[in-house]
Amino acid sequence: MADWEAVGLSGIDAQVYRQLLRDPGLPVGQLGELLELPDEAVTQAVDRLVAAGLVRSGSEASPAPVDPRSGLGMLVRERRAALDGVAAMTDQLAREFSAGQLQAEPSRLIEIAVGRDAIEARIDDMLRGATEQAVGTDTPPYVADGSAQVSGAELALLDRGVRFRSIYAAEVLDHPGWVDRLRSMAERGEQSRVLPQVPVKLLIVDGTTAILPLAGGPSTPAQPRAVVVSDSALTSALQVLFDQLWSQATPLRLAENADPNTTLINLLASGMKDEAIARQLGVSGRTLRRRIAQVQEELGATSRFQAGLQAARRGWR
Repeated sequence: MADWEAVGLSGIDAQVYRQLLRDPGLPVGQLGELLELPDEAVTQAVDRLVAAGLVRSGSEASPAPVDPRSGLGMLVRERRAALDGVAAMTDQLAREFSAGQLQAEPSRLIEIAVGRDAIEARIDDMLRGATEQAVGTDTPPYVADGSAQVSGAELALLDRGVRFRSIYAAEVLDHPGWVDRLRSMAERGEQSRVLPQVPVKLLIVDGTTAILPLAGGPSTPAQPRAVVVSDSALTSALQVLFDQLWSQATPLRLAENADPNTTLINLLASGMKDEAIARQLGVSGRTLRRRIAQVQEELGATSRFQAGLQAARRGWR
């Protein structure tokens, strides 16, 4: 009878209700005899069934059951709604828990992940736990050869419909495999932008948890370290930093089968070097320069910057 407990009924309640389904209107005394239960226990069970909407009110002497398709169905829906309400409070309760833990032990604010595997595992955990949004910045150097590969956690996040915004340093696009990766991510719903330079690698999940490298500069230590910061004024400041960078960044559009001129303009606007653009388009450097000159002439522009402005006005981007 454990299943009945899920809707707030006891084993005795279930026995009485099922007997009533078989013998509608059976008096309480006869119910007790059939079920070998005291009349008082049967009466109490009937009262609970009436309160649950499974027996008609006012029929305690000869209780009549309600059709389980409506009675139990309503009870299940009410329980489900109540559980959904509790689930909806989880994030708020988690924030209260975190605040209490930080109040009791401020050192919980900071966690250090040491080593590539530990950092990647922590990032995966954060992405898989995201419920509202994830934002991040990315810039070389990379500690893993497979850095252009999309992780399962990233794909799962996008498949769940969680909003994902990323800012990439223009240098990222020069690395083999990255343009294909970004195109694939965009097709799944990632919103991406590019800046000439990105000051730091950063990931923030739901505005409450952030991870960023401890070491700065171009060199990559043999044993990289990253700091994970829990919900605090620091994570709020990092979110503000991201939002400022996002407002300054250029939208990155790398759609397949786009108009060739539109593709060229978008690649130029992304900040990619000519060598990387030529490699992406599968043309020689000379051919690329000729195509850029043709696009500028078509747009009536004397520079790449003017070409970008004119393309935006004409809706090429």
